[in-house]
Order: sequence, then structure tokens, then C-alpha cells
Amino acid sequence: MHQRLSLSLRELRDRRWYDPSVSRLGAETAAGPPGDDPFRHSPARPVTHSASTSQLIIDIATSAAGELDLDQILHEALDRLRTVSPLTGGSIALVEGDELVIRAAVGPFADEARGQRLRRGPSRSWSVVETLEPCLIGDLHATGNIVRGARAREGIRSWLAVPIVRRGRAIGLVEIDSTEVDVFGPNDLELLETIVRVLSGPIELADAAVAASRAQALRDAFIGVISHELRTPITTIYGLSKMLRQRHDSLSAETRTRAIEDVEAEADRLHRLVEDLLVLSRAEAGRVEIADEPLNLRRLLAHVVEIESGRLPDRVFELKINGDLPLVGGEETYVEQVVRNLLTNAAKYSAAPAAIRVEAEYAGEELIVRVLDEGIGLAESDADQAFDLFFRSPNATRVAPGAGIGLFVCRQLIEAMGGRIWARPRDGAGTEVGFALPASPMIDDGDSPDVAGHLA
Repeated sequence: MHQRLSLSLRELRDRRWYDPSVSRLGAETAAGPPGDDPFRHSPARPVTHSASTSQLIIDIATSAAGELDLDQILHEALDRLRTVSPLTGGSIALVEGDELVIRAAVGPFADEARGQRLRRGPSRSWSVVETLEPCLIGDLHATGNIVRGARAREGIRSWLAVPIVRRGRAIGLVEIDSTEVDVFGPNDLELLETIVRVLSGPIELADAAVAASRAQALRDAFIGVISHELRTPITTIYGLSKMLRQRHDSLSAETRTRAIEDVEAEADRLHRLVEDLLVLSRAEAGRVEIADEPLNLRRLLAHVVEIESGRLPDRVFELKINGDLPLVGGEETYVEQVVRNLLTNAAKYSAAPAAIRVEAEYAGEELIVRVLDEGIGLAESDADQAFDLFFRSPNATRVAPGAGIGLFVCRQLIEAMGGRIWARPRDGAGTEVGFALPASPMIDDGDSPDVAGHLA
């Protein structure tokens, strides 16, 4: 039984500690007499560790200085860290508004970590960021801490996190973890603190460059949508309403009905464009604020499907709920906007009488929603770009007009609610576009070392 499960910062810095990779050699260390110093007969080994650490710092600093891609800077830093630290995996999360967002991850649980978001609140990760103090936990299982991701939850035992500080405020944190207990000590803490000091400047510069480029792209998008996409529905509404007013009595009842239906359809299109523009404007400002309220997604999905069925009477929408659905946290208006956008896309790029299916289920602490169509499909190579601003696949461009902002808006909203979103081709024909939101409410006693990407 491990008597010490975590160490304070002062304890870590005051205790004498040797190179962890050497002092934990197991049989070799145990072979000596009680109290024997493992370095007494090999005085050069601590020096070797110091030299390799110094080279690591030089490599990271050199790489960061010549690289403008922020994610690449972070990933290379973690990759190099693996060469001198006894970690199993690790991640780097940056502060984005009220969220910690995993920007880089290495190790066997990296796929579960990368891209995950942790909302500001009582958690160990946010405590590290807000207090500017590192945190070491020797055995997560023994202290009852929960790890995000099914594989990570079973595997990760030790955890060490250090804040990335720039100009007196935390801009993120670096965490390393191990599948063994009590792995990390003062040497690892000192190494991480040195690395974050090296990284803080390049991270700030690269992040500023990315933010400026993103803001400019969003401003251009905003202007482009206003000048082009809004013109069509406004022109149609103006022209048809003028025709109805001037020629009302001379028009047949069928023509008047068709004109009114066209005005209604264009007004609905205009309404949806304005909704997307509002999200774009908030994204351009760098912050999409979302209320965190419990939502009944079963009722919400049924409501949206009913509305879309009335709006598109020639299309068949099928809703399938698999099992019980827990509540999710988010904002009802925005979840509805996402579902409407996905159903509109599915209808736009598929033809009647093929049905559009909406499926929902609870799996792995997430509520998952999938929209499935039998339309033009999506190339594997286009799946990662589908949510980029302005992106439209060659097939989509040939089939229907569009601005290329709908899926971008969906991603902004879902990620702001702590979820994830994806698109992939279906076997046979058609596309699956889905999203997942974390179940709510989530009970937190304030002591859990919540780490974006790994712990929850």
C-alpha cells in the first residue's frame, strides 16, 4: 500500500531526488545493501541525465523558435519529453475562454484526449491553471479520481501537471501521466517547469498569429455572407411581395399560393442565415458563450424533426431513440440550431423519397446523435475539412448552392458545449454527420483532478 498518494509543491522541491529512470531500476537498485545509494558506484549517471535534459530544452526551444504552427510546436515538445521522462503519455491544454482545450497529446490514450474540452469549474486542472501551482497525484485509483475515456480510466495511475504561465497569468497546462503508481518526483516537476518557461513565449506568439488569422477569415466570411448570401432571399422576398401587392387581383389562386409559399421559404432561409451570422460574429470575437442548462434531447429531437417534416413535406424524417437518454448540458436554442442545420444539409444533398434518419443513444458517458442520409456521400479525404469555414466538396458544389458556413457553425456550437462533432461516408451511399454531448448533471465534489482530455 502506498502511504503517500500525493506530494505538495514544497515537499517536491525540498526532498532530495535522483533521476527517476535510474532510481526505479528495480532489481538493480534492490541488489545493493539497505540504504545504499544507487549512484555511489556510478557517479556519471546523474550527469548524463542532466546533459540529456539540457539537450531536450535546447531542442524544444530551437524547434519552437522556428515553427509558427502552434499544434506542431506542442506536439514536438511532448514527443521530445518522452525521451527523458518516465511518462506513459501526456497532453498540453490551452485556455480558450472558459475552457481548457487539448491541443496536443501523446501516448496510448492520445486519441481519447486530443480535442477534448473542460469547462471552467471545480476541478484539479482548473485549480492548476487558476492558482498557478503544479499538482502531483501518485495514485489516481486509490484517491478515487476519475479519468476520461474508457481505456485511460483503467490505465492511468500517476499524474503530474504544471501551469504554462505568461505575463503572470496561466495560458494552459502541461500534464504527464503513467500507468504505474508513484512514478513522478521533483526531477520531473523541475523538467516540466523548465519546459513550460521555454514554451510560453512561442505559444503566446503562435496563438496570437492564429487568432489574428482566424479573426480576419471570420470577418471576411461575415462580409461575404452579407453581400452575397443574404441578397438572394431578400431579393426574392422583395420581388414576390411587390408582385402580390401590384397584381394580386389578376393572379390565379394557384399562383398566389405558390408565391406566398416561396416568400415563406425564403424568409425561413433568411432567418437561418441570420442565426448562423450571429454565431460567426461571436466566433470572430473569440468567444461563443453558451448557457449550461440541463436539456431533454429526446423531446428536443422530436420537436425539430416535427418542424422539419412540416417545412419539407416531400421528405421523410425518421427518429430512432435507442434506450433511455440522460439529460445533457447546453443551450436549447443552439442545440436546435445544430440539429436543424444537419437535417437541412441532409435534405439538400439527398433526393426524395429516400428517408433521412435521426438516431440517438447514450454510450460512454456521452449522448450521441447521428443524422444519416442516402445522398451524394462524402469522400474520406473531405471528412476532416467538412467543418472548415467555406469548405464545400466538389460534389456538393455541383448539387446545390451554399455558403459553406453551416457545418462550421455547428462545430463552433457543439465544441462550445463541451462536445465533439464528425462527418463520415456511410457504407454503400450517403453521409453520417453526428455529434456527442457529455451527459448532465455531472457530480463533482471539487477534489477530482479533472484534466481536459484525461481526467473528469
